Amino acid sequence: MSGKVFAVRVFGVGLALLALSGCSVVTEMMPVDPQSATLTALVTPTSVQPTLDLKGNDVVGEQGCVIYAAPSITTFDDADDGGIFQWAEGQHRLAYVTPENRYWAWFSGDAAVLTIAEDPDDLSVVFTNGLKVFGDFAFSPNGSRVAFVVFRPSDKLYTVYVASVGSGLQLTSDLFPGNSASTDDYSSQKSVIGWTSENQVRVSTSCGIDCEKVYRINSDTGALVFEEETRKHGHSGRVFEPLVRTLDVRYYPEMSYSNWSRSENLVFYIDERDAVWILDDRTKQQYQLGIEGDGILQSAWSYDAKYLAIRYAEEILVYQVKCK
Repeated sequence: MSGKVFAVRVFGVGLALLALSGCSVVTEMMPVDPQSATLTALVTPTSVQPTLDLKGNDVVGEQGCVIYAAPSITTFDDADDGGIFQWAEGQHRLAYVTPENRYWAWFSGDAAVLTIAEDPDDLSVVFTNGLKVFGDFAFSPNGSRVAFVVFRPSDKLYTVYVASVGSGLQLTSDLFPGNSASTDDYSSQKSVIGWTSENQVRVSTSCGIDCEKVYRINSDTGALVFEEETRKHGHSGRVFEPLVRTLDVRYYPEMSYSNWSRSENLVFYIDERDAVWILDDRTKQQYQLGIEGDGILQSAWSYDAKYLAIRYAEEILVYQVKCK
């Protein structure tokens, strides 16, 4: 007799086809306890989502929105590159490195400064031209100028530039002009530590395999004052780590990539399902952001926690915390 195909019903639903030769046979299986893990696993493969435990916090509708998105340069995940984007102190002004072609690039690109006016719909962005910017941004105290590290292809040396935001980043000065940029036998790496006044900026320069020198430089005159010599990364420079608190897990949900605002009232985090949240620790309310959690590398709050910059491998987002 020719082969025939019969439907096998499990739990009253046709889930499998059985090819039988010979006699016609219809198999009717008895109802199965759905709690039987062994049999249900054989019949229906499933993926189990973690149970979300928000520790009693109220979930509300999304309160914020993305107001700006731009391409970002790409670096190694473990690179010491906390300065790829940085907020100005006391202002809604963000510096970041964007690819020269505004699409994709490794390690260097153009410096960009985004300024958010009182009306968040009023955004302005300015860019450098022709500089191989690596980042390590630091704004002057009043936010009118920004310092950053640049690689000079002409002599294959690193240097530090200062650019005026008001000029659209077109008015720049090289703090290590000519041969003064050569501070070791290699590429003479530099880093920007920060500003001590409106025209004094602290920088470090490589002076060997395990050697750095720290200088204070007048950005107007170029006058250089030596401060100290130390081992690599031995100076008390800026720290780019997010603000992470030690929490009692009985009262707080599981958090990855958490970053608290300076006031420690708000926390940005990713849960075990890769959903992205902002929790208000005062009201115990939280809302989910409509963005992807998978692939987020870094985040940075503005000084007043009105905005949050979020960095992916190839993109920078600026999220307004309250816009709805």
